[in-house]
This record gives sequence, structure tokens and C-alpha cells, in this order.
Amino acid sequence: MDWDEFYREAEYDRCAYLAGEEMADLLALFLETVAGDDGAMPRDLSSVGCGPAVVPFELAERYPEMDVYGYDLSETVVRDNRHLAAERGLENLHFAVDELPDLATDREFDVVYCVATLYFVADPESALRALFDLVREGGHLVVNYPTERLQRAVREEFDERKREAFHLVRDGENLITRERVGEVLGAKPHDYWSAVDATAVLEENPEWPTVYVEK
Repeated sequence: MDWDEFYREAEYDRCAYLAGEEMADLLALFLETVAGDDGAMPRDLSSVGCGPAVVPFELAERYPEMDVYGYDLSETVVRDNRHLAAERGLENLHFAVDELPDLATDREFDVVYCVATLYFVADPESALRALFDLVREGGHLVVNYPTERLQRAVREEFDERKREAFHLVRDGENLITRERVGEVLGAKPHDYWSAVDATAVLEENPEWPTVYVEK
């Protein structure tokens, strides 16, 4: 999938994936209750594979004291995001071009967020390690991952165009389990949807398991 071509040629929507508009509210709840359980909000957050960055924009507006970084492999969407952030006067919102699994940034963050991205990465284990390397000690990684359940959905429910975009999942080339996520990171994954009181999301969409891991 050529994502830069996709964003360059398409009239793409600025929308959040998985739970849609709820995703920003759910992550805000996570920041305030799990990542901020000592009474201090996270200082910074990165969204890796941010795309149109609906969640980063919302969080940057809600929490002006928190620095929010968005990374994506598409130069087009990064440029568009930068222009929109400037128009909105969001000086705490930053964007850069970067790509899993070989991330170039050497920053660390209190929270690293990577949702609806590993579906398109051929080596999810290397990507997970790269993401966890970005997490500051005591911080959290929030991530979801391609599973056999998602593979079935891709094969049976997706249209042809979407199946092609998810070809790695369709062909079983990048599937991973929650147990393997924990083994790769050397830390216990916890259910994200439970932590943000949104188990109904997973009940309705069991192909979207999402976890958080503390470093």
C-alpha cells in the first residue's frame, strides 16, 4: 500500500478508526486514570502511524501543557497535518515523517500510541520493539495488532479494495497474539478497552484487541 499516493490522490476523510469519534475521549480517560494515576498528567505523547491525526489534534487542544507528536510515513499527510495545526494555533502539536519498524526519532515519551497501524507492517515484532524503545521508563505503550480473528474478517467481510490494503493480514504474514506481544516486550499486556471502560467496543468488534504495556 503506497500511503503517500493514497493521501496525495484521495479526498481522504479526517476520521478516527476503530471506535471512531470515541477514540480521543477514551485515550483522554486513559491519560487521566492509568498513565496519570500518580496525579500527574503525561508530559508528552506520540502517535505512530497517525494518518490524519484526529486523536492527536483533539488531545493537543484539550491538554495545551502536553506536547503531542504525530509520526507517519506519508509526507503528504504530515504536511497537511502541519498546516492544519498552524491554522489552529496548536503550538504543542508536532508532526514528522517516520516509518515502522525503523523509526528514526530518538525521543522518548510518557505515552506511545499506535492504533490501526501494525496491520500494515510486515514485521510486527520489530515494530513492537521499536515502539517500546520510545517509551520513557514508567511510561506506557498503547497498541493493537493483527490477529487470526482479523484475518477472518478481512477474508470474509472486507470488499476487494480493502482486502488488498490489508493483504499482509489477509495472507497471514504478520499475525501476532497477545501472548507473543508480552514475550516480545518482556512485560505484561493489559486490556486497553477494559481500562477505559469500553469493553463493548471489543464485544462488538472482537478483531480489534488493544493492549497497554507499562515500561
